Order: sequence, then C-alpha cells, then structure tokens
Amino acid sequence: GPRDRIRREARTLHMPQTATRALYRDILRTAQRWPSIRRAKVIEEIRAEFRENRNVKEPEQLQKLLAEARTGLAALRSQSGLSSKASDVDFKFGDF
Repeated sequence: GPRDRIRREARTLHMPQTATRALYRDILRTAQRWPSIRRAKVIEEIRAEFRENRNVKEPEQLQKLLAEARTGLAALRSQSGLSSKASDVDFKFGDF
C-alpha cells in the first residue's frame, strides 16, 4: 500500500547516497595514486561530474551513473596497477 511505497522511496533516496559517497571516495583515493601528469585535472573532472549529478533521484538513472562510475574506477585501478576489482562495496539497487 501507500506506506510500503513511502518506505521504498525513503530507502531508495537514502541508500544510494551512502553508496554513492563510498564510490566517490574510492574513486578519489584511486585517482590520487593514478600515475599521470593530468592527475589533478582528472580529479577535478571527477568532482565536477559527481556535483553535476548529485540531485539525481531516479533509480534507473542513478544505477546507470553508478555503473559508469564503477567502470571508470576499474579503468583507473587498471592503469594505476591496483586491484582489478571494480569495488570493495556491493552496489545492488534492485532490492529497493
């Protein structure tokens, strides 16, 4: 009923923010170790992109953006010689 829908929406709005912050920090930590003369520029671009998308609330759009961010993290890790794991955090939004 309506209460279930409200609870689902509340979880959808809160949990992705937590997951997004964890992913954001992970990407920035990895970017700090990225061996490139463009490192500072790339870090600023990462911050700008997250700022631009900070108000996204649609679950499908949020999942798409987070998938793109995880792909970018995997690429950074690969180029940095770090773990090839996309993330140490499990991001699954289908349960909301």
